[in-house]
Amino acid sequence: MCTRAAYLLASYLTPLLTLGAVEAATASAQEVLHVYGPLGPSPAFKEAAMAFAERNNVQVEVTAGPSSEWLAAAKGDADLIFSSAEFMLSEFIRVEELQIDQSSVTPLYLRPSAILVRPGNPKEIHDFPDLLKPGVKVMVVSGSGQIGLWEDMAAKMGNIQTLRAFRRNIAVFAPNSSEAKRTWHEREDIDAWLTWSIWYMPVRDHAQHIEVSKDYRIYRQCSVALTERGKDKPLARQLVEFLLTPEAASIFGTWGWLTPPRDLSPVTVLNDIYAVCRIKHAEWKDGVGMGLACVKQLIEDYKHMGIPSNEVHITAVFHGDAACWMLKDAPYDAFTKGKEGNPNKDIIRQLTASGVSIELCGQTMKQHGWTKEDILPEVKVVIGAYPRIIDLELQGYAYIRF
Repeated sequence: MCTRAAYLLASYLTPLLTLGAVEAATASAQEVLHVYGPLGPSPAFKEAAMAFAERNNVQVEVTAGPSSEWLAAAKGDADLIFSSAEFMLSEFIRVEELQIDQSSVTPLYLRPSAILVRPGNPKEIHDFPDLLKPGVKVMVVSGSGQIGLWEDMAAKMGNIQTLRAFRRNIAVFAPNSSEAKRTWHEREDIDAWLTWSIWYMPVRDHAQHIEVSKDYRIYRQCSVALTERGKDKPLARQLVEFLLTPEAASIFGTWGWLTPPRDLSPVTVLNDIYAVCRIKHAEWKDGVGMGLACVKQLIEDYKHMGIPSNEVHITAVFHGDAACWMLKDAPYDAFTKGKEGNPNKDIIRQLTASGVSIELCGQTMKQHGWTKEDILPEVKVVIGAYPRIIDLELQGYAYIRF
């Protein structure tokens, strides 16, 4: 009886054990892609690789940092190599042991140069020329993907005096961005870090991002290439294709890379945008005035195209039912018979910080008996909405109604 019971148990368990062994073997046989590159693009690259891996049953191992830390391993198993500048990728191609296929080099996305300053911007640095002021201590990176960045920016206008003045203010030459990040945390006497926009995210709790005007702004690319080993793997080629999709572009965009919309008619005027927005109706969107939300989206759209907010000049003129959005909490509650204050304060503060001129019709104020003491401090008062709009149109501003 015991022998028969053992036999039946074995007959029952054997298929299950075999199935488990097959599943374990399948899991262990899951394809692995080995990807190497510098630290700067790695947060976006890792997130995109993770999204690709989850839907393609593949393991993607992304190793990032100075090439001295991973080059030996990459010579043995690299399937893809990414870089943060064309000259860097050219250096990788010259390493014969990496066996990079030059025909597979694919530029992905651009990032602009930027200035990081201390929270609150105590030195009032708003563009590159402010870094030339006496006493301003600047940190630059003299290696990795930032070779030549500060010199290109300082000399872009062809003025040697600008380059000399900036050179005098360089307090730290960091060998790479990782060291620059460490120095930024350790040395509070450094007033500004001249770098790429993507380095704001890792230090955003300890820095403020300043956009650079077109006169001094520089762009460089992130590229990816297959090795000879990677060319033989269909999933490696598919990963490169995935990195060009809108989904991957969205991931890179959240990390500060420029990812212009695809398959859309291009915008031809890309600097010094002028628009006046008439906002009259009290419609709402996501808890704030729709007109304010639309102005914010307009700025974001231009920023997405690589145009910084200091080159987008927007004036928003409020009158009619939307005028009450300009009130301080107590007058707003009195006017709307509410108790929670004006929900538009924060977005108005954000817009004015981005350079938007928020203006209120003086005639509408007079009709409601409001005084300047009732109005938010960021708001300008104009004599009338229509004369102001006409004046700006005659100056060349595009007219938009929200």
